[in-house]
Amino acid sequence: MDLQARLTTIAEFFLDKPYQFEPLGEGIQGIYSNLPLYRADQFDCVTYIDTLLALAHAADFNQFKKNILQIRYVSHPIDYTKRTDWFTDLEWNPRLQQLGYIQDATLTILDENKKPVAMQASTLINKPEFYAQKILANLDLQNLSVETAKERLAQLQAEGKKFTTQPSVLSYIPLTTLFDSQGQPNAAIWMQFPLVSVIEVVRPHWRPVNPKDKQTDYGTHLNVTHLGLAIRTSTGILFYHASTGKSVIKLLLTDYLHPFLEDVRPAPIRGIHIEKII
Repeated sequence: MDLQARLTTIAEFFLDKPYQFEPLGEGIQGIYSNLPLYRADQFDCVTYIDTLLALAHAADFNQFKKNILQIRYVSHPIDYTKRTDWFTDLEWNPRLQQLGYIQDATLTILDENKKPVAMQASTLINKPEFYAQKILANLDLQNLSVETAKERLAQLQAEGKKFTTQPSVLSYIPLTTLFDSQGQPNAAIWMQFPLVSVIEVVRPHWRPVNPKDKQTDYGTHLNVTHLGLAIRTSTGILFYHASTGKSVIKLLLTDYLHPFLEDVRPAPIRGIHIEKII
């Protein structure tokens, strides 16, 4: 199979698998999480894409294991604070570009004058505060007393202080470019999409809450709120993603994005960033 066929086959195989925020960890030897290094029974949006890419570029199971660890960690050895999952634009994109899995295609989308239509989202990623805001619910540790778990949490928060706040700038195609004033898809734009790509939903400078308790602060602003797999077909661009709180689903990317034209939340969704899968 070619890349498009492989990704389609794998994406279809995982349809209806349940959503679970942060289903992966550092294995039984992990200091802060004993969740498995890889799994196929549940996903969040990032680990779903991680698994698809690792499988699509593997000839056997050993290669898959090597791939998924390279994708999920910025360097070796494996460590909770080296995960690429946390900050898509700051760490996940550069890591996968370095490994040769993806290539930024956002600036290749042009208007009728052959000029890029992309805009830029910017924010500050506050890593020290991100770790400072961690709570016990963020640690998935097995067979430890509450006191030991609290010690591990304090250790993680202390580790977080070694990081710095970093600026993040991400290009994106505005929703108002993807759709015309009547809310119809702008065909001249959509036809430029790669055959297979990772679509990152851009919500510039938004401040989430901790998904573990849905109350405490996340500790930093972000630019990316979600991501999924886009595959061009004769009937449109299909979007496969682990839908938050639900399961792995597919639908037309136009149908997924159209409702966000009416997004009135603080720091609303503004558009998408496109990474071509190579």
